[in-house]
Amino acid sequence: MLFSRDRKFRHTTRLTGDRKGDLYPSSLQFYQHPPTENISLTEFETFAIERLKLLKAVENLGVSYLKNSDDYNKKLEQELRKLKFPYRALQDEINDEVYDLRRKDHISHFILRLAYCQSEDLRRWFIQQEMDLFKFRFSLLTKEKVQEFLKLNDLEYVAISQEEKNMHKEDLMNSSFGLSLTKMEDLEFYKVPFQAALDLVRPRKVFLWHGFAYIPHTDIVSIVLNDFRTKLSKALAVSVNYYFVVFHSIYLLILN
Repeated sequence: MLFSRDRKFRHTTRLTGDRKGDLYPSSLQFYQHPPTENISLTEFETFAIERLKLLKAVENLGVSYLKNSDDYNKKLEQELRKLKFPYRALQDEINDEVYDLRRKDHISHFILRLAYCQSEDLRRWFIQQEMDLFKFRFSLLTKEKVQEFLKLNDLEYVAISQEEKNMHKEDLMNSSFGLSLTKMEDLEFYKVPFQAALDLVRPRKVFLWHGFAYIPHTDIVSIVLNDFRTKLSKALAVSVNYYFVVFHSIYLLILN
């Protein structure tokens, strides 16, 4: 990420077609690649403040409501709308507005990542709020969007076919508490290497077969969330090395 001292400078680049899709193909991100474009100090400050407001809202709602309850989800959605945050994949076409929102989501995450990498307490707080936000956004994805997201992020979680579901239906029902035959027919299951699902394997909450755990759609979020937390924790540890470089560059621009 490069900075401009011109406070009037703002992002005006307009990408079209495939280039927009290549940069931000999904409304939900793992934030694996840092931004490399120019950004003004004004935009940097604006993005940082807006992301912090967002994460503070997530934190406050997590204290005031039971997480993942209907009231919690309703209030969080209201906050995201108020802050104009791109929390839902409303369309496949990436127009200028969608691109700008996803860009802000991407850049603002990395700005706050830098700001909150300096101590264990800051890192822990940042990870928790980002995880809660990610979990809510993931829960809004359709089955098709979940598959797209898994594929985009090289996650080897494959939805099983109806034939395979029928073959294992008794085992799938017995391993999933309160799952009726009717519910099972409508529920998507994913084959996940059992090492990636140990939190569900240990308490025997999932069916195991030939080295794979069969995870219902309602539980796949916990597997993806685990992966997100691991990646983010490692990234925050690395971000410490860049903290002083980035903020020293900003300081020099302000002086000049």
